[in-house]
Amino acid sequence: DMKRILALTLAVIMLLPLVGCGNTDQPDDPSVNTEQQTSGVSDSWMGADLNGVAGAVGGGWYSTFAAFTELVMEKEPMISFKVSPGSGIGNSATIGEGTFDMGWVYPPMAQLAYEGQTPYEEKYENIRMVATGLSPQVIEVVARASVDVDSIDDIFKDHVGIRWLTPNKGSTTPALFFDIMLQYYNTTESDIKSWGGSTTYTPYSDWAQFVQDGHADIMFNQGSMPFSTTQEIAANTSLKLLSLPEGLRNYMVEKYALQEYTIAGGTYDFEDQDINTLQMCSGLGCNAELDDDTVYRILEIIEANLDEFKSISASFSNFDLATAWQNTGSVPLHPGAERFYREHGYMT
Repeated sequence: DMKRILALTLAVIMLLPLVGCGNTDQPDDPSVNTEQQTSGVSDSWMGADLNGVAGAVGGGWYSTFAAFTELVMEKEPMISFKVSPGSGIGNSATIGEGTFDMGWVYPPMAQLAYEGQTPYEEKYENIRMVATGLSPQVIEVVARASVDVDSIDDIFKDHVGIRWLTPNKGSTTPALFFDIMLQYYNTTESDIKSWGGSTTYTPYSDWAQFVQDGHADIMFNQGSMPFSTTQEIAANTSLKLLSLPEGLRNYMVEKYALQEYTIAGGTYDFEDQDINTLQMCSGLGCNAELDDDTVYRILEIIEANLDEFKSISASFSNFDLATAWQNTGSVPLHPGAERFYREHGYMT
């Protein structure tokens, strides 16, 4: 009996190291998500099935949002996305009303939706911001070189009859910012007409022919620099850029969450001076009801895979988490986003 007890004891002692080593191999198991183990989300988080909204199919917003959601789903299997088409003006409303959980938005549009200002007919108080600073879109005012105007202030002060050209109303942000400029100068389209000018709202695809035929003096547009439509027009027409006056810039920064921008001299062959204007970046917005852990987790994934995230588009190259919580206007940050920025040291 003593021999049997000794044999059993020896067997148990020999097994102990194997039992103790059982967990040391676990992190090497490819099925274990070690990133999730160190995540700031709560243990009770169950993941999320999200309805996302992008831009028009085939456009930049749609392709970048699809790539972004694929990155999130690859890194976090507990999140799934269904992506639908949307628009720069429409997304803030459809996210705010809860039709979609998350998507690309323009912070100035999100602010107008949140406050219920034109072009929105009601308040969408459940719109929240997650991140800003993506895909800068620059406001550009381009005049024929022959137009005897060097200051936008002078146009409105001296009632100069200018034939203005800007994209379609209702669905595009440049037309909205053009109207905001008229508000700043307390001017209507009827006023412009009485001065001998006009306002034409038409798609960019028509601009080159429209200008070449002599139907426009100044173009008010918005896009990535250098703007391809401007380059196309410059091939057949002598042009110059006009700066936005300081007062107008301050007004639009304070009231509409736009940001200062300088079009560097030499961006176009025809302009060697630096031009002061404004930019509007895209952002990631979400509905207020989206749970904090999901928003936190998505920002964790962006942070942990920042180079891959930025490689989605050249227009993401200047994205910076240190400032991504800023420039949201009156729209609150989502609580999950605010917790992320504070806990990760970007926001104090």
